Amino acid sequence: MTIDIQRVTGGAGGEVLLIKGSEKTAVYDAGMAYCAERLVDNIKEALQGKSLDYVLLSHTHYDHLGGIPYLRQEWPDLKVFGAAYGKQVLERPGALKRIRNLAENAAKRYMGPDAPAPEYNDEDLRIDKVVGNGDVISLGDRTIRVYETKGHTNCSLTYFIEEESILFASESTGVYEGNGKMHPSILTSYQEVVDSIEISRAINAKHIYSPHYLLIEDSAVAGYWDLCRSAADEYKDITLSLHKKGLSIEEIIEAQRKRWRTSYTKEEQPSLAFEINARAGVTAIIKELA
Repeated sequence: MTIDIQRVTGGAGGEVLLIKGSEKTAVYDAGMAYCAERLVDNIKEALQGKSLDYVLLSHTHYDHLGGIPYLRQEWPDLKVFGAAYGKQVLERPGALKRIRNLAENAAKRYMGPDAPAPEYNDEDLRIDKVVGNGDVISLGDRTIRVYETKGHTNCSLTYFIEEESILFASESTGVYEGNGKMHPSILTSYQEVVDSIEISRAINAKHIYSPHYLLIEDSAVAGYWDLCRSAADEYKDITLSLHKKGLSIEEIIEAQRKRWRTSYTKEEQPSLAFEINARAGVTAIIKELA
């Protein structure tokens, strides 16, 4: 089967996919701000004069929504779909400031220390249409069903194209590196990650797009959710074991860095973002389970 989904990513660190329907078009996520102009060009080339209608936002982290303001400039009628909690997040000045700081850090990481700061209006980083469990987004001949899959964030969503059995996995369930290697992405709750993995498993998708990695090999589909669960369990076990031994949060984060910080994750995630995420995940697990 040929899957008609195009990669239109503008630059490293934040993948974007174009999904065409008979009536509407959508992108899954919007990448980073530093490369958003290239993203716009890639989408325009792929659409060949058609309009971009929707953004399907997986969650509100800076590397997944940075291009939204630039997409709005090109397509003013664009509608961004996202979770109710995500809408609240993007109404908080503190969250918008953190997104901007991380966007600036990413620009320097990927373009060099003299890279200009991305220019956009904070008010353009917004969710226009709230969606949640069971909601359906129609592109015409393609029907996209929404599932809430928390654990990485409280606004994480999974999208499933029913006609072709294609699942866009939430980052809550992990990030695949290839060759049977999975990275956990626990930030808010270990149990919610486990629940999200089982929700996703039950969909029984034939094709899976993993965050940052994109379409996984057909041979990896059958064991994908077991890999997700094993990675989450290992992250949890490392945290609780070292906490029980009396190690500090910083020491536990360092242990997690040694275990999970590979050449792949270094390319996909700047060190500042890794540090923020690891601190959140370790702290959440200790609070939840210790």
